[in-house]
Amino acid sequence: MRQIGFGLFVIGVLSLAPRGVSAQDSVIVIDPDAPVVEAVPTGPPIEVVQELIDIYNDSATTRLAGNFILPTGSQARAHLALYRGILRVAGTVEGPVTVINGDLVIPAGGVITGDVLVVGGRFTILPGGRHTGRRRVYRESAPVFRSPVGLLAFRPPPQSLAEIASARTSFQAGRIRTTLSLETGRTYNRIEGLPIIVGPTFTLPTLGGTEGKLDAQVIFRTAGDQTGVRDEFGYTLRSEWIFSGTIAGGLGGQLYSVIESVEQQPLSSGESGWSAFLLSRDYRDYFETRGGEIYGWLDPSSHLHLEAGWRRDQERSVRVADPARLFRNNEPWRPNPLIDDGHYSTFRFRADVDTRNNKQAPTTGWLIQGEIERSSSDDASPVALPSEVRRPIPTFRDYRFTRIGFDVRRYSQFSPSSRVNLRVVGGGWLAGDPLPLQRRVSLGGPDLLPGSGFRAITCAPATFVNAAQPALCDRYLATQIEVRTRIHIGLTHLLAGQTFYGLDRLLSLDEADIVIFGNAGHGWLTGEGPGRVPNNRIPRFGEWRKDVGVGIDTGSLGLYLAKSVSNSDPVRFTVRLERRF
Repeated sequence: MRQIGFGLFVIGVLSLAPRGVSAQDSVIVIDPDAPVVEAVPTGPPIEVVQELIDIYNDSATTRLAGNFILPTGSQARAHLALYRGILRVAGTVEGPVTVINGDLVIPAGGVITGDVLVVGGRFTILPGGRHTGRRRVYRESAPVFRSPVGLLAFRPPPQSLAEIASARTSFQAGRIRTTLSLETGRTYNRIEGLPIIVGPTFTLPTLGGTEGKLDAQVIFRTAGDQTGVRDEFGYTLRSEWIFSGTIAGGLGGQLYSVIESVEQQPLSSGESGWSAFLLSRDYRDYFETRGGEIYGWLDPSSHLHLEAGWRRDQERSVRVADPARLFRNNEPWRPNPLIDDGHYSTFRFRADVDTRNNKQAPTTGWLIQGEIERSSSDDASPVALPSEVRRPIPTFRDYRFTRIGFDVRRYSQFSPSSRVNLRVVGGGWLAGDPLPLQRRVSLGGPDLLPGSGFRAITCAPATFVNAAQPALCDRYLATQIEVRTRIHIGLTHLLAGQTFYGLDRLLSLDEADIVIFGNAGHGWLTGEGPGRVPNNRIPRFGEWRKDVGVGIDTGSLGLYLAKSVSNSDPVRFTVRLERRF
């Protein structure tokens, strides 16, 4: 089968993961012969962070900041605690040693006779060095900062914009716990305006570690639809039965009427919403889907998640509703493209392998995500497209197609302040009839190829003119690499005691990453014929678009400059509210 080639490529990408993937990566040491103390694979628990603060702020602790060397022949009888730097113990320390967001090195002749706690760095014992006592090492940095008076304080994680703009309360009645929520979880867009979600969640714990959950939500669409094409309200009604233990999992079902996006890129849904609201630039396209789904999931281990489901829904085109925006109110919205309306039955299977040490800001580990969907329709109403893009969808039999998607990420830390991250992401048509418009893909814009313009690659022929700029490619593939170096800004204490309506936690101005990155990617039509790539091949790398760039990322705010090296496009400036990946 001709589609096997692309499938084999996907398998090859996934095989980049080592056998028996584990979070217990070796700590990289300059001296290859130096023994290394193995690190705890997860980030520091909150009790460890509190322990660091208590130790450093104790008046009996000898506090150090920055690089420090205890010279040969010297002796210290105290609890040493160093913040942000490298502590080299060439003499003797009779007592505990704590290093916070730095490294501890015992060279030849150095001795530590107390317990050692290293968070956010490495503990290296060179030949001739010696340590007696308990050893604890955590790779992930501690969320703390040093105040102007020299004491440590906890740095709360930055809040997302969705968290700032939501309200939630819970109460208990017997064994049933009820949570009432008001949130804007589904982001602002040019179809709904700002969707406001209101509804209760009922949780019923039972014997044996199982839990029942019923979630009912109503979606108020603040932008009115004058065409009458879409519903004024949406909803989700979900019921789940969850079990925990050595092997966790659950079963669930849901009924829904929601607005879905055609592609999950460029930008995250939240970033796309803010771009639409502030700048009238909505980078996504949408369609309405109403139906039901049954699904189940299984977590055989803490690193592996398996999920499968079957749904039957009606998918139909929606039009721009012209919601209010902050600026550029006189500019027209980009039209929302039509889709291939109809009822679709879809079976999906998803597998995730996640060994990252932190979900929000990983420094080590793998994230491997793969999904396959098999869909069919007996009443699809296709949109007319040029024959160069898609052959006619069958009307004399069921319309069937298979689609895949994958995302492979590798995070590596080379020092407490330096990291290298890699990503390979792609997907599209795998087998069967041609993809419908709502399953097609594109490339270009502020996410995967920030050096190129929005949808620079849509696979549209030169003679095809459509103001909506629909995504028409069968497949896409992109790679990303970035080198991150953490720097200390030290502005958090200036906001101490000031809420600024949540902006203090949103901006997170204590530390930031300098990011140097490169991206490459391509989208294409698959099959035989002019302008197409055979099903068992991917385009030559020389045909891919490539860009390079630099930026600064505080974790909640990123400022980037990117330049395409494939053409003469100008330097592009991008603001991100989340990490690149």
